[in-house]
Amino acid sequence: MRKRYIYLSTVIAGLLLTGSCSNKSGEENKEQTAETKDTMPVSEVATFQFTYTIANLPPPMQVLDEFSKSKLEVNTALLNSADNADKYMTSLKQAMNYGIYGVDLGYLVVNNRTLDAIKYYNTAKKLASQLGMEETFNQFVNRFETNSNNRDSLTRVIDDAYAATDAYLRSNKRLETASQVLAGSWLECQYLTVKSLLTASRNADNEILYKRVWEQRLYLDNITKLLSEFADNDEVKKIKSDYEALLAIYKEPSDEKQIDKAFLTRLASGLEKARQNIVE
Repeated sequence: MRKRYIYLSTVIAGLLLTGSCSNKSGEENKEQTAETKDTMPVSEVATFQFTYTIANLPPPMQVLDEFSKSKLEVNTALLNSADNADKYMTSLKQAMNYGIYGVDLGYLVVNNRTLDAIKYYNTAKKLASQLGMEETFNQFVNRFETNSNNRDSLTRVIDDAYAATDAYLRSNKRLETASQVLAGSWLECQYLTVKSLLTASRNADNEILYKRVWEQRLYLDNITKLLSEFADNDEVKKIKSDYEALLAIYKEPSDEKQIDKAFLTRLASGLEKARQNIVE
């Protein structure tokens, strides 16, 4: 499962996204626009960096499951408002927030917030349509709906969706979109984790999350290098600069034992700044 990781948004959000095939002509136009924006030649360096990054990241579903087991307070106010989706007009904002909403959706699923999850389902569906990705996941929609109340079964459905998602993005040369979705989902995972740890006492239940935070220096370094392969405009350069600033903070502690409230406060501030430039 670890080697087939694709970011949670493309998996959960993706297999949720397409309950209906109505309005087909409008959706096809959106697909063509998304494809036109993201069919530039992909360098071998970018392909290698993406593959390497994916292979070495822990699956977000694993992280969210650990999050749930850590007995941290569930705080849906931390999530990106579902009402924000309509204001994302550029392909970068759509892709990165698709990643963010996918993690938010996963957060709601593992915490059994079904009514909220339905709302985020529809929000993610809207962005998936704009990105031209929804048709890939039609085969998983019925299975998801049938097993939506069984976390173990849902995890198996998600695992089956990994290969289909990966094949679609690679075969359609959507590496730039894939990288942006990945960067968005990584950011949201960390944002939820760090903000939640700030309001909790460190204990045996949540100790694993401190280790996960410390490990991010390695993963973020890879993501930053990946973003560098597509930093060809001011919007992307700004996001890359924010991620580089975050990387400097992540490199401060020498091990997880040095992660204290003061460090988490600095890190939360950096995460909020980077996230604000994406969600607003």
